[in-house]
Amino acid sequence: MLEFKVDKPCLFADLVDQIWVMENPGEAIRLQVPPNQYVTLIIPLGRSSYNYENRLIRTPQLEGVSLKNTTLSYPAGTKLLGIRFYAFGSYPFFQVPGKQLVNNSMDCPVSLEQFDVLKKRIDEGGDALVVEAIEALLQELIEPKAAETIRVVRDFYQHFRWNDEASSIEDYCLQTGTNYTSLNRKFSRIVGISPKKIERLIKFRKSLCQLIDSPDKLTEISVNSGYFDQAHFIREFKLFLNHTPSEYQSLIKLADRETQIVNYNFRLL
Repeated sequence: MLEFKVDKPCLFADLVDQIWVMENPGEAIRLQVPPNQYVTLIIPLGRSSYNYENRLIRTPQLEGVSLKNTTLSYPAGTKLLGIRFYAFGSYPFFQVPGKQLVNNSMDCPVSLEQFDVLKKRIDEGGDALVVEAIEALLQELIEPKAAETIRVVRDFYQHFRWNDEASSIEDYCLQTGTNYTSLNRKFSRIVGISPKKIERLIKFRKSLCQLIDSPDKLTEISVNSGYFDQAHFIREFKLFLNHTPSEYQSLIKLADRETQIVNYNFRLL
């Protein structure tokens, strides 16, 4: 069973969703992570390694927004440090075009020496200094001009992520005076997918969270996730996971939580 320690950052809270340390104290684990709207910097600690889509990873990685299931494997003893950014949140630090990251994991464009300093601080101070050490690294990396560039993307994301009422992109642009063509261009450069796709992905993730964690009926889940009707909810869910919500609920019930065939900690990964 994977063990997680999760913290919220004090600095850059509008860019970074959470910071986590994951350990696998038991046997090797293979799991699937559902589609997600985050970019995650993953740093193997010590001599740790892991597999991303059957590719062996030993160095710090940027994992991008995902529109499909991702298969991960963690050998016994693996320990990883993760910084989970919102879809737009990594851009001010790394300026990696979003299209290079979508459905992909790539070497992080930061010198290994900088990561060695981070690891040393964590080794000396233990998990208690994780957040402090990461915030110090991010302060070194942030590019103010790039941070200003993401503002319109951040505002759009925040509206659709935390607004539970069903609303259209057209209404949002009209209400906020946002030019859709300009918005679409920035999404393509920074996130790698269109505003429409990120809006669909956010709704899907909301529904998946409730499907796993709440006793609500599908009708309630569809409304709470921002869908206009249940038929739309079911159709969108199947497009992302190739299962209807009811089929996926059955899959979850059959899965053994100890083996984590389905990654119940998908919010963390």
